[in-house]
Amino acid sequence: MQTAQYFPPDYNSARQSFLAAVHACGAETESFIAPALSSKGEELFTDVAVLGQADAVNALVIISGTHGVEGFAGSGIQTGLLFEGVFRLLCPEVKVIIIHALNPYGFAEKRRFNEDNVDLNRNFINHAKSGPNNYDYDQLAKAIAPRSLSRVTELSAQLKILCYRLCHGRSRLQHAVTHGQYSHPYGLFYGGHFEIWSNQLLRRLTEKHLIRCSRVTVVDLHTGLGSYGKGEVVVDASQDDPVFERAVSTWGFERAKSTITGGSVSSRLVGTINQAFVDMLPTSEVTAVGLEFGTFSAMTVFNALRAENWLYHHGDLRSGDAAAIKERLLRAFYPDDDAWKESVMEQGRDVVERALRAWAE
Repeated sequence: MQTAQYFPPDYNSARQSFLAAVHACGAETESFIAPALSSKGEELFTDVAVLGQADAVNALVIISGTHGVEGFAGSGIQTGLLFEGVFRLLCPEVKVIIIHALNPYGFAEKRRFNEDNVDLNRNFINHAKSGPNNYDYDQLAKAIAPRSLSRVTELSAQLKILCYRLCHGRSRLQHAVTHGQYSHPYGLFYGGHFEIWSNQLLRRLTEKHLIRCSRVTVVDLHTGLGSYGKGEVVVDASQDDPVFERAVSTWGFERAKSTITGGSVSSRLVGTINQAFVDMLPTSEVTAVGLEFGTFSAMTVFNALRAENWLYHHGDLRSGDAAAIKERLLRAFYPDDDAWKESVMEQGRDVVERALRAWAE
C-alpha cells in the first residue's frame, strides 16, 4: 500500500481502514459508541486497539481526532503504523494503546470541536469550579466568532483583530484566541462547563489500561500549526522540568519545544489532555506530548475556523456555501497533497519508533 492510501477521504473510510489494520495485527479492539449521531443519522465510534501484554509496565498511547477534523491525518498515521508492522516486535514490558477518533463527531462532520462546540483539548479542568477567565478573548469575542460574515462585519472584525495584534503583538493575540475560554459557548476554543463524553471515555481507558504502568508516553496527533509539513513535539512543560528533559532525550532538542518557555508553535493552553494524563496517573512517570504538523498560515487556518463556526451556529448547513466552507476547513488541517501526507507519515513513524527505542535502551 502506498503511503497516501493510509490517509482517508472521510470518517467512515478512516474507521474501516483502521479496523482492518488492527485485525491484520491480531490486536484486541474495543469500540465505543458516541452519544451524538452524524448529520446523516449514523452512529459514530471511538475505536481502541491494544497491542502487547496487558500487564506491561510501560505504555505508549497514540491518539487521533482529539480535534475532530485533525483526525484525518492522525488516522492515516495510526493506520500506516499498523500496516507497516511498527508494533510487530514489542518488548514484553511494553504495550501500545491506539485511540482512534477520540472526538468522532468532529471527525465525521469536519469540525474541530464536538457537537456541543466544546474543544476537547480545553475540557480537562475542574468543572466544579468556574472555568479560568480569558479577558483578552472577551475583548475580541465578537470579532473571533461573528454572527454574520457580511463584508461590513468582516471588515470590522479583521480591523479589530489587526489593531489588537499591532498593540499587543502576535504571540499575545495567539494566546488570547487559543488559550481556552469558558464564557462564550458559541465561540472558538470553548472548554465547556462539564466533562464531555470523550473526556469521560479517556478517563475510563486510563483507569483500565494505564493505572498500573510505571511509565507512560502519550503522543496526541494534531495538525494546523507550524511550517508546512513540519512536525513538532509540543511539550507543556518548562525546560527545567523532567517531562521536557525526557522529551528532549527521546526526540531531540530540535523537535521538542516548550509552550511555557517559548519556541513552540503552540501557546500555553489550559485544560489539556497532556496535563490530564499527569493528573490521572500521579504515581507514573508520564511524558505526554502533542505531535503537531504544520499546514498553512495561522491566519488561513484561523479564518477557516471562523467561517465554519459561523456556519455551524448561524448558517444553513444545506446551503450552497456550506460545502465550500467545510472543504475550506478540511484543507486547512488536511492538505490534499500526497507529498505532505508522505512527510507526515515519515515523521510520525520516526516519533513513535523513537519513543519505543527509548524504553528498549
